Amino acid sequence: MIPLFLTSMRFYGKRLDLCTNKLPNYVDKYQSDPLKVKHMKRVPRQEESFKHVFLDCGLYTCLFAKYISNGVFDMRSIDIDAKYHHQRYATIIWHYGRTKNNDGTISESEVTGTVASKFGGPRIAKEHAPDTSNYPTPRSQRSNLR
Repeated sequence: MIPLFLTSMRFYGKRLDLCTNKLPNYVDKYQSDPLKVKHMKRVPRQEESFKHVFLDCGLYTCLFAKYISNGVFDMRSIDIDAKYHHQRYATIIWHYGRTKNNDGTISESEVTGTVASKFGGPRIAKEHAPDTSNYPTPRSQRSNLR
């Protein structure tokens, strides 16, 4: 997935130091071929809490994609505030949902008349999908969410 993302973002054309067509290991390979993994030191990492280890791979992947999309290729000096970015992405998603409801817009599944299974099952016709609009929304266990 990452090689396809980098290719679609024209990452290789933006990095003058990457002359992959001249390196022996890359002569007969496409830019979308799997990458070799290189472990680097002093890169932004998720922190461990004293009580729990929070796995935020998704957050760091989103931030990596965001920085690469904006032309930032050296992220060693960037200090990532995970709490800030969690709040930021939650706000973006909340605002998107609210705007969608206020504007009366519909999802692609409503347009195509099919419903995709979140468990990887086949798409089914909307009229055969169970109605979940009256299901109660579970309340959060945390009382400090306001």
